[in-house]
Amino acid sequence: MLTGCFSVRSTERFSYAKIDADSYARLLADSTDRVLIDVRSSGEHAKGHLPGAINRSYLSFRYGRLVRDIDRSTLVFLYCHTCHRSPFAARRMKRMGFRRVVDLEGGFQRWPGPITTAP
Repeated sequence: MLTGCFSVRSTERFSYAKIDADSYARLLADSTDRVLIDVRSSGEHAKGHLPGAINRSYLSFRYGRLVRDIDRSTLVFLYCHTCHRSPFAARRMKRMGFRRVVDLEGGFQRWPGPITTAP
């Protein structure tokens, strides 16, 4: 059972940070070589997501294949709805060789900025 927002350990080869929404928004705006991934389901994503986010549902059996083409050195921003799935996604990406992941503390429900909805 998932009981809360846990953390992923950083190592000398992998950096993980869980940051508040304001810091996340600033870092996202200031970063050019990055990818923003919504790990929620496609239905959740369609109802509203952060502008520019690509949807790669962590609950998909193909999650590893969905993110494997992303450059491992690119700064990855992750979020889910409440910060239950994104740490699992970060841990999976760590095992896949990604180097830098930033996670939205509290998830999408805490996002104070603009959102995009599917047409």
